[in-house]
Amino acid sequence: MESYKSFLERVPVFDDFLNIANSNYFVAVPSDWALILTDVKGSTKAVQAGRYQDVNMVGAASITALLNEFNNRNLPFVFGGDGATLLVPPELKKDAAAVLRRVQRWAQKEFGFELRGHYFELAEIYSSGQQLLIGKYQLSKGNEIYQFRGGALSVADERMKSLNGGMEVRPARLEKQPNLTGLSCRWLPLKTQRGTVLTVLAKATGPKEAQFSEYGLALAKIREILGGDFRNACPTQEGALSVTWPPKTLFAEAKALPGFYPLRVGRTLLRTFFSFALFRFNISVGGFSPGRYRSEMISNSDFQKFDDVLRMVLDCSNTQADKIEKFLLEREQAGALKFGVHRSSEALMTCLVHSASQNQHLHFIDGAHGGYTLAAVQLKRKATS
Repeated sequence: MESYKSFLERVPVFDDFLNIANSNYFVAVPSDWALILTDVKGSTKAVQAGRYQDVNMVGAASITALLNEFNNRNLPFVFGGDGATLLVPPELKKDAAAVLRRVQRWAQKEFGFELRGHYFELAEIYSSGQQLLIGKYQLSKGNEIYQFRGGALSVADERMKSLNGGMEVRPARLEKQPNLTGLSCRWLPLKTQRGTVLTVLAKATGPKEAQFSEYGLALAKIREILGGDFRNACPTQEGALSVTWPPKTLFAEAKALPGFYPLRVGRTLLRTFFSFALFRFNISVGGFSPGRYRSEMISNSDFQKFDDVLRMVLDCSNTQADKIEKFLLEREQAGALKFGVHRSSEALMTCLVHSASQNQHLHFIDGAHGGYTLAAVQLKRKATS
């Protein structure tokens, strides 16, 4: 039997985001794998109350904890703003559920959030006639994020929300801290450099055989509007990257550490001051270079991804945003897709840093003031109308 590591090594890699529409870059996940979905219950209200950074922190925590538990950065996942999607191979199923329970307890204790978790055997989803295919989108050498397609995630999400199938995962009673090493959010919100931050969710609704042609058409048009290169609209541009001390997210980051809370805050103050000084005065230490790290942050940002829904957070001009919305509306009126959007003056970044000196870091991007969450509300309303 093929090991999960061998399987993941042969998943195709592509560096042009348009290739999410190309089936040649995707392979089917074996039916004995499991799928874990998480989301913050009541995230819309939390976002409206100004707690969007906390929502993002908790949304990224299950990813961080599982990668750390298995010491494997190559496990497939997608960050969704208020939650995550994770794939678990047979060898890790039992431990993965235990890790998720600890993250749920942590979210409840530290933030007062109910992090819902649902676990599905892929064989159960496949029995409905859907597939789960994955491909790797390369951000930079050694940093890849998985793209998911095939319809299985949509089915799992619907079943989770209706509690129809799968297994609901409930928080652990014990208060063992999940390993959240590397999870941080020290950077100030990324102010738009071009006019507006546009968060886009789009889901093709036409005949199944035509849906990926639709995604290809949409991506090609959006890229054209953005000047021929998606990177033109990446929110983590040099002019947007700014740090201060103490960081506004000091207490949120302290909550990710184990131990007595006042000591956690003290440790976080020291760690963030050291980081702030390096960037403020452009100090290189060992193999770490602030300038190189900033450049890597731009390439290692997940501002565009696909998990049966096209997700993008774009820093663009108001004119470009208007054109993108106009195009999406035309395709919606043609019955080809449904979409939700949200505009803000900033984007948020939550960081997962394995090694700052060896280009092993990933940056989760969301629109500020509830980008993905509020765009999803709009998309859901259209889908059910």
